[in-house]
Amino acid sequence: MIDTILSIPFFINAQLGTGPHWDHWPFGPGYGDLNASLLKIAFCALILGFIIVFLRVLFGPKGIFRDHEMDREAEEMRAQQLKTLEENLKSGEISELDYKFTKKKILH
Repeated sequence: MIDTILSIPFFINAQLGTGPHWDHWPFGPGYGDLNASLLKIAFCALILGFIIVFLRVLFGPKGIFRDHEMDREAEEMRAQQLKTLEENLKSGEISELDYKFTKKKILH
């Protein structure tokens, strides 16, 4: 069974007249020439980019599988931190400059 499966690519290569250079592309042994190396790197980068975009669509902002309960909890925590920061500013525990920088960190 395995011999039959393995012989199919070799049969196609024989019919198309391609040599053994492309049998294991892009993950063949060695580096080969510069063009083959660059194609291997580009191929791997393309696959990685596709995976990143795919996960971003699924789990990113407004994603299909994103947990909206966690977004709500994060917003509540951010509001509590801002409230505490306001109280620290009013009581004089932090300066106006510290307040601005900390608020910027909380909101972004």
